[in-house]
Amino acid sequence: MKSRVAAVILSILLLGAGTGIGTVNEAKAAANLSVVVNGQALQLADSSTYKSGANVLVPLREVAESLKYKITYKGSTGTVQLSRAAERIEFKLSSREIILADKQKVTYEGSIETRQGRLYVPLSFLTSLGLIAGYNPASNQAEIYSPEVTAGAVTTLLATGQYEELQRRYISSVSSDALALPLIRQSWEQVAGAAGNYLGVKSAVSEWKENAYTIQSTLTFSASEAALTLIVDSTGKLTGLKLTPADAEKALANP
Repeated sequence: MKSRVAAVILSILLLGAGTGIGTVNEAKAAANLSVVVNGQALQLADSSTYKSGANVLVPLREVAESLKYKITYKGSTGTVQLSRAAERIEFKLSSREIILADKQKVTYEGSIETRQGRLYVPLSFLTSLGLIAGYNPASNQAEIYSPEVTAGAVTTLLATGQYEELQRRYISSVSSDALALPLIRQSWEQVAGAAGNYLGVKSAVSEWKENAYTIQSTLTFSASEAALTLIVDSTGKLTGLKLTPADAEKALANP
């Protein structure tokens, strides 16, 4: 079924000359450029990730399926649909507009391209879906994370006292003094001391704005909840972290 869907999409693309979707003939493949999704290396089989101009493009089907999305194509409308559980995302191949699950419309930069019979999307397409997606030149990797995975990984390190590991893995070398480890430790211990044992991330959403992601998440503790705000740059590094007790959030919302 998957191969049949891919073949249908490719045939439509090849017939749709002039729709604004690029067919890649001479795109320069980036040697050893790999893809990591939620911390796991993506097995690309006969696909490859590559650079086209300033954009890094990744194979849509493999990335989407690793995030538990099912892909279908509606030939009558030229629409691709990503679905999982009750969530449904749609976009037309001839447009740079995506309709999210809440019917919100968002746009992305760059173009969807075809290469070796597959659809490839720029990383900006994934950020428009609310994912944390960036290219790390040091490791030559395209790194893609769900906001709840990023929030969960950070809070797990906080809850287990692994502050040096948090700094090594997530904190940007150009971050502000507000991300100094003593301040982070103090903030966590104050909130956890009142809220009880940390249980996990209840919810998390992300927004791309001003060249950074803002992840707003709600953390569940044994006695209360807390709000965690993370600011993440395009390479997945933290440039901001704020932890607020639930009572303080309610007071701000209802002065």
